[in-house]
Amino acid sequence: MRTLIAAWVVLAVAASASTQLVFTNISVADAFVRSLDPTHNYGGAGALAVSGAIATNVLGQQQGSLDSFLRFDLSGVVSNLNGNFGTGRWTVVRARLFLFEQGAPNNTIFNRGVGPFEARWIANDSWLEGTGNPNSPATNGIAWADKSSVLNSNVDQSLGNFTNGGTDGVVRLTLGMPASFTGDLAAGSPVSFFITTTTNSPVGFTFHSHNFVDSTHWPFLEIAAVALPQITFVTVTGANVKIDFIPSGSVTNIVEYNDDLTSTNWNPIATLLGTTSSTNVVDIGGATLPKRFYRVKLVVPQ
Repeated sequence: MRTLIAAWVVLAVAASASTQLVFTNISVADAFVRSLDPTHNYGGAGALAVSGAIATNVLGQQQGSLDSFLRFDLSGVVSNLNGNFGTGRWTVVRARLFLFEQGAPNNTIFNRGVGPFEARWIANDSWLEGTGNPNSPATNGIAWADKSSVLNSNVDQSLGNFTNGGTDGVVRLTLGMPASFTGDLAAGSPVSFFITTTTNSPVGFTFHSHNFVDSTHWPFLEIAAVALPQITFVTVTGANVKIDFIPSGSVTNIVEYNDDLTSTNWNPIATLLGTTSSTNVVDIGGATLPKRFYRVKLVVPQ
């Protein structure tokens, strides 16, 4: 009986490199919006904020809810990844947002408090930063009243709930990786985030914008990516099949088989975590069947 064997990598053929590459980008636009001033813009301020309605400022006064928008341009990151791994021959495995908290802002427009908040990826990148600030609000950029036209609950995705520290310093947000978000990252297009409070949260989280005087405190987005794995040889050895491949480092690689491509029932042969050198696995008895298909799947943390 003749055995038909085919092998491939899920999504794409990979370059041979398995090194993880990390890039950072500062925000190209950011602004906060206020429920107590729904028609004005604060995109020119040196700070951003997310605050629940029950939080209070330095004087113990409630300043309403505050939310923030941030946008990053990833075209340079994608160009670098294509140059290192080959066009489209890589995948994003981690995204982290770094925000520099000002724990005790003296400006009375900002509330204080420690509590949970949510980071969301939003599909709409058309919002305008504007030039308003707490001393001189403007009408030339996004405002609280614009949220309903920018946000879309049917498309936008939550990237996780987080808690601020309440003191000066960096707050690192390791973001969830839903498919729509990772697709946006890989496209090299603008990527926008919406930072908002969770229900009844006492959070009063103020952090620096890209208009802050110290550029080391600006928000930045860190992207880590790896080359997709590459199957190099498939060899029949007696009744068995040996699959040689170059795995992707720092992530889980699963070698799977299927006897019928009309079925979605892929079965694991072996799982490798964090390896960076060429390796192989053996499918015991695989060559005794009329046909068998192999693939290597990467598992990216969600």
